[in-house]
Formats: sequence, C-alpha cells, structure tokens
Amino acid sequence: MRRRPISYLAAATALLACLLSCSKSTGGSSVVTLSFYTGALETRAVTPGDGDVADGGGIYRDEGGNPDLIILIADATSGTIVKRFPGDGDLLSSSATEAKIAFSFTDQAAGNYFVYAFGNAQGLWPMIMEGDDDNDPSEVLSAEDLTDPDKVPTRAVLEELRFKKLDANVAPELINGRMPLSAKGALEVSSGKNGQVRLELLRCIAKVTAEFINNTGEDLELSNYSNKIVNICPDCGYIIKHPAVSPESASMGDLEAIVPELNTLEHDAFITRSWYVFPSYGPFTCDISFTANETSYDFPGLPVTDSKRVDIPCLYRNQQLYIVTRISKGFKVSFNFEVADWDDVTAEVQFD
Repeated sequence: MRRRPISYLAAATALLACLLSCSKSTGGSSVVTLSFYTGALETRAVTPGDGDVADGGGIYRDEGGNPDLIILIADATSGTIVKRFPGDGDLLSSSATEAKIAFSFTDQAAGNYFVYAFGNAQGLWPMIMEGDDDNDPSEVLSAEDLTDPDKVPTRAVLEELRFKKLDANVAPELINGRMPLSAKGALEVSSGKNGQVRLELLRCIAKVTAEFINNTGEDLELSNYSNKIVNICPDCGYIIKHPAVSPESASMGDLEAIVPELNTLEHDAFITRSWYVFPSYGPFTCDISFTANETSYDFPGLPVTDSKRVDIPCLYRNQQLYIVTRISKGFKVSFNFEVADWDDVTAEVQFD
C-alpha cells in the first residue's frame, strides 16, 4: 500500500532530550550544570527539535530569554527535594531549543539523587494528589506550586501527582499554546560533587488523529461522517511517567469526529481531526459511518490493532494513533491503523 505523506508529522519530529552534566568550578566549589535541549541524543537517528513549542519541539521562552522550565532534585534516601529551579539554579544560557542551568552542590552530601524536569511548565494542566477530591479547589495544584516546599516537599508527592479529572468524553487541550513535557532520572553525585545523567523529556500525553481520504478519482459528496473511537479517552493521567499508563481511578471515554453537513470532497482531498489524550488502556474499537454520493456506509466495532492484527493493549505518552478511512475507485472502503512513537509512525495494518 502506498503511504500518503503525513504533513502533521513534520511538526512532531522533535524528540526532546535533556543532558545533565557536572563539573568542578575553578574556584574549588562544585557546580552541577543541567543542559536541556530539544533534539535527539547522538545515538538516535531522528530529526532534531524544530523549536515548535505547541508540538513539543521547543521550550517556551519569555522576552527576556527565560525558559519555561521547572527542575526539582530530590535526595534518593530521604526523598526530600533539595534543589529547585526557578529558585536555586542560575540560568547560563537559553535558546528556542536549548537551556543550561547551574546548581551549586557544595551544601549537599555525595550520594544518589533523583532529577525531575518539566518543560513548557505553564502548559501543565491543574494537578492533584491521587485520592484527593477533584472538586476541592484547596487541593488542586498549579505549575507554580511545584516549586513551593510546603506544597511539594518530597519526590513521593511528585510521583503521586496526577492531572485534575476532566468531564467525561473530553480530551485535554493545550494551555497557553504549550505542549507540557516531563522527565525523571537518577543522578549519582560523587565525593567531588560531580556526576552525569541524560534525561529525555517526553510529552505528558498521546495523540489520536482520525482522517477521511477521497481516492475515488472524482469529487465526492460526503455527509454524516462520524468516527467514534471507543474507550480511548481517560479523564486524567499522571504528570510523571508511571508504571501504569493512567491512574486506577480514571474513567475511560470516547472520542468522536463528526461532519454532519453535506460537503464536496475533491479527489485526493481529506478531512482530519486530532485530539490529545492521556495515556490509556485498550483494547480500542472504532465505529465509522458516512454517506457518500447518497449511499450510506456503516462499520461498527472495528478493532484497532497493530500490524499483526493484534489488539493494541494501551496508548502511552508520547505515542500517536493514526486512523484512516479511505474510499477508493469503485467506492471500495478500507481502514488503516498506525501506532508508534509520536515522532515516527512505523507500523500499520489495513482492513478491506
């Protein structure tokens, strides 16, 4: 099957990474320098970040060049957060795709630490501790609260934070036009207060796209197009990558693309709809129906599967699911399902 170029992927080819390196200053004190950049490590053959903040290809900066980053460093033994940025660290440099921040570690013991990073932090949705009341405003946290020692004192709190629940069948939308990113990793600080760790900043969400393509060779009168993706829209998700793809209390909902009015869809033209979703458990199905040139088509309960026609068990953060309905010459209808990392769709399966 010939694959049509997917234009929206061009903006999503940035796999964000952050490099944490440590070095001694010439004055005798130890400084930990965190270098964040949008792009791939040298060992990965993907396109570097393009600076697109809305798609996760860049880190937002204000007019003064200050990056929208929050960094927390926690002691691995006590769990106490010992360093925070903004606050403790010093910004060394920043660009649309890179930022370097230095922390003094002279007041900390050698040993093991955990590093947490949030890119485009002002795009984080309201947060709450798992088990707390989503309807109690006093328990809801904002991005600024992450740097408050009274509200987020330990890594245990960070690990339990999830996004505040949305209404049923509602997909999250970007705040301030910024794709929220997060990462965590282990850091070992030597007796000389030096160490090094690499972290990859990943989008906190997944992406789902439904598309209808006219390959009949002629204009098509299309109406009543509906593509419902069932059981793929959790009402919440963790802010940090977690062994479970969504909190156990998450309620699963549906996504639906609807074009109710009559439209003339030219040959090789397409209509598309995309959503962001929190990571979710499968299996997933689709209910697709439409009217083409006054003929009705109805395909309920289509399984969303991988290239081996096995049900997709879950959709992780930083992944995308691409569902295509294609009507070809002779009005033959086929469905393609592709799922992979956000930056590269590699597996597909076609049903005729």
